[in-house]
Amino acid sequence: MKITTTLRSCGVTVLAALVVLAAGCAHRQASPPAPSDPVADNVPYVHQGSTGRSVAPDPDFVHTGSPEAKPLPAVTAPSPKVEPTPVRPLATTSSDSRFRTSTAAFPTGNRQTSALLVEKTVPIEVLVGQPFDIVYKVTNLTDLVLQDVTLTDDTANNFRAEQSTPKADRTGPGGATWVIGELAPRQSKEIRVRGTALAEGFITGCGTATFRPTVCETIKVVKPAIQLAKTMPAQVIQCDPIPVKLTVKNNGSSELTNVRVTDSLPAGLLTDAGQSSATFDAGTLAPGQSKDFAFNAKAARTGKFLNPAKATSAQGVEAVADASVTVVKPVLSVVCAVPAEKEIAGTRFTEFIGRPFQVCWEVKNSGDAAAADSVLTVAVPAGLTFSSGTDGGSASGANVSWNLGSLAPGASKRVCGTFSGPSAGSYAFNASTRGVCAEPASTSCSVIIQGINAILVEVVDDPDPIQVGELTTYTIKVTNQGGGIDLRDLVVKAFFPAELDPVNASNNAQVTGKSVVWPTVASVPLKQTVTYTVRGKANAAGDARLKVEVTTRARQVPITEVESTTTY
Repeated sequence: MKITTTLRSCGVTVLAALVVLAAGCAHRQASPPAPSDPVADNVPYVHQGSTGRSVAPDPDFVHTGSPEAKPLPAVTAPSPKVEPTPVRPLATTSSDSRFRTSTAAFPTGNRQTSALLVEKTVPIEVLVGQPFDIVYKVTNLTDLVLQDVTLTDDTANNFRAEQSTPKADRTGPGGATWVIGELAPRQSKEIRVRGTALAEGFITGCGTATFRPTVCETIKVVKPAIQLAKTMPAQVIQCDPIPVKLTVKNNGSSELTNVRVTDSLPAGLLTDAGQSSATFDAGTLAPGQSKDFAFNAKAARTGKFLNPAKATSAQGVEAVADASVTVVKPVLSVVCAVPAEKEIAGTRFTEFIGRPFQVCWEVKNSGDAAAADSVLTVAVPAGLTFSSGTDGGSASGANVSWNLGSLAPGASKRVCGTFSGPSAGSYAFNASTRGVCAEPASTSCSVIIQGINAILVEVVDDPDPIQVGELTTYTIKVTNQGGGIDLRDLVVKAFFPAELDPVNASNNAQVTGKSVVWPTVASVPLKQTVTYTVRGKANAAGDARLKVEVTTRARQVPITEVESTTTY
């Protein structure tokens, strides 16, 4: 709907300059004051363009107009004009006796029920040829926006327009038109036209206003959007918990409801409650609001795991986020090293009785994580004594321990202990190692403690001396008198001299010519003695010497004992 109205301002008296001068008065034409504000002072309005209130000009004001203002076409001679009839009643007010203001409210003529108020202020009389101002004030009386507001002034008879503020949008023989456009609620705009009267008489001009009332309503348009962030440590040791943090955020402009976050764990990971997924209800999120959720996961194995999570809402938006974690673990191993074996007479052994020897262990971390607080523990075999250890090894009860500290991936450490034993035998060293998050590892190695053959050979003849033809008895004793081992494979032989002949021997000895050989004794325990006897007969006088040879498995070079017997 477009509404048009016409505002008339008639009867401006124009006096000839000659008359003014004859009266002896020097007079400068004053500009009209601003029309009264139709809107109460306590009613807010939006100011656009010109000031919201018109200020009455100073009587000495000379209006220069806008730099871009161009003079409106002047009417060169007055012409008869039919007085138009306004479409609505006009109100005439004035706060200055020199000016007159006409108002019109559209479309009803009543300010309380109208939308647009137009006020036109003109001087009551002017001098020919002296510039004066015609002021229009257009006010939106409503709380709505008025669009396409225009004002047309047809003050053409007996008036020459020189400039206007603002500049007219269209000019022509019928006057000038200002396209005000949009007027906000309670907003006012002012138009000031400056011109001169061409001749004595009257100037009659009308203003026509049109507008289009508009009912506007704003609908807020929002966009739902959701954001999900997920964090996990880049690397953890397998036995440690894996902290997972999820942050869901409404990064849109609409409220989100029924927001849910689901974290699906890959194979090899479980929640600390043993579940393969974790779900959280975030409820309703206002725009910009966020919520945090956290849980711990645990790994059943080592490796790299990609862990995705998803956030959804009732508005149909969703977001995904993932994070990866690498699970590492130390892997410990331990090996044992004993001294190189010795070999005597086919017997292999580590060390002799009572002699110290060293056993060493090397602990290695072949995993991909450091093994913190690594410890090596060795059980001391019963019968052996620990005397010292490298790198701070110390005995506690029946064990020796080494604190190895933290072993980096690929690192190893070697430690040794010194031991000794009073008894021959085989001794096993059982060792184990452990560290933080590392499976225990163990090893075993053995040493052989060898005794030293300590053999006592005794040969006694009785009687001595003897005559040719008489007999004497030789008693042979072989004693294992020390060294901590049994005598193995004991062999005893006797060799008679030319002056004596063997007669008989004990222990199933074999007599062959001048030689006597006793059967092999498999073992002679420590401190035990084996006794042999053999009888000999003198067949010639002289210094007869019986030679006895003793060998064992460990002593293949014979032990020789000689007994002298005098024959006569």
